Amino acid sequence: MGYVRMIRSGGLHCSSNAIRFVPDLEDIVNFEELVKEEGLAEETLKAARHLDSVLSDHTRNSAEGTEYFKMLVDVFAPEFRRPKNIHLRNFYIIVPPLTLNFVEHSISCKEKLNKK
Repeated sequence: MGYVRMIRSGGLHCSSNAIRFVPDLEDIVNFEELVKEEGLAEETLKAARHLDSVLSDHTRNSAEGTEYFKMLVDVFAPEFRRPKNIHLRNFYIIVPPLTLNFVEHSISCKEKLNKK
């Protein structure tokens, strides 16, 4: 879960850094239509189309967020179900003890820092 949160936070950070230059997320101009109205060159039309797709991707990612946990489950579920990975069937059982061990280790390291 920590890894998923870290990936999600990184994705949101990158999206927010990229979308910060768009002045109004509610009313984004369609650049392809503007280029067609002005009758500019085909290369300009392609660039405008690409810009529109990038802006829509960034807006979608920053607005709704990406379901990283669902993506993680979708990727790993088939692997866990394969016969060659049957030994991982009870993997979920070791997650709580590993989490508690990590928290206890972090606390003991923090206490050691305070003693020094």
